[in-house]
Amino acid sequence: MNIVGQPVRHRTFGPGVITALTGGIATVCFQDSEKQFIYPDAFKDFLTLKDRGIQQRIEEQAACKEAAIQERNQEEQAQRSRRQKLLNFKVISNSHAAFNIPSEQAGQVCKTYTLSTGTYLSGYFKGQPRVADRIKPNSVCLLTSRPDGQAEPERRIIGACMVAEDFFGEDSRDGIIKGHLQYRLAVPAERQMLFWEYFNRSTPPCWGKTPFKYCSGDMIHKILFKLMEFSETAAQREASVEFYEYFCRRNLLPPLAPPDANAGTV
Repeated sequence: MNIVGQPVRHRTFGPGVITALTGGIATVCFQDSEKQFIYPDAFKDFLTLKDRGIQQRIEEQAACKEAAIQERNQEEQAQRSRRQKLLNFKVISNSHAAFNIPSEQAGQVCKTYTLSTGTYLSGYFKGQPRVADRIKPNSVCLLTSRPDGQAEPERRIIGACMVAEDFFGEDSRDGIIKGHLQYRLAVPAERQMLFWEYFNRSTPPCWGKTPFKYCSGDMIHKILFKLMEFSETAAQREASVEFYEYFCRRNLLPPLAPPDANAGTV
């Protein structure tokens, strides 16, 4: 928009004419002086064009610029808060979760590693997304599924993923957990492990109605260690070892045994 030559009034310096607009700086020639102003900011509080239509468009530009600055400032503040939260968060043993993946959704979930926490089934928040407040940046999401027609004891471990490095379940209100872009595993169908074998034998294999269950770090540790043995190729083995080592670092745990990236492949 060309505003050079437009008559303008400043609330202190009086009437003038815009003589230049370069690099976000508007130059205005008044009767006794020449002044420079930030464009379009100055047109919001100090300068008023004679042409009201152009003035309105410039004020809209100024409002958009201010909104963009506020949004950027809010995002920078949010990033600072996330960094501080990452520095201060404490690892807890039961911050991991196993998810019930319907068999017809298993293929898609093992591609996207996007998980739903479901909704509250009763109480004040009934129908709203369930808040997985224990899930932290150290958390593993274990993917489990029960084959069609099979009883609950036949539930299988079909995959696993770490959560994103800055994910805190308490801050997520949409009920969606996105898996880490790198640390994720799909277990080959012929090598899937029985989920309930990792529970105390006195615990009956009963899932219930919720999409996920919290799990202990010890249980997840044993499962991830075992998954390293079930890789079919060298690439899968390497990925599972990297996953396991990352899990141990995040959870301040010593490996159960030194991982061997070359062992266990077929």
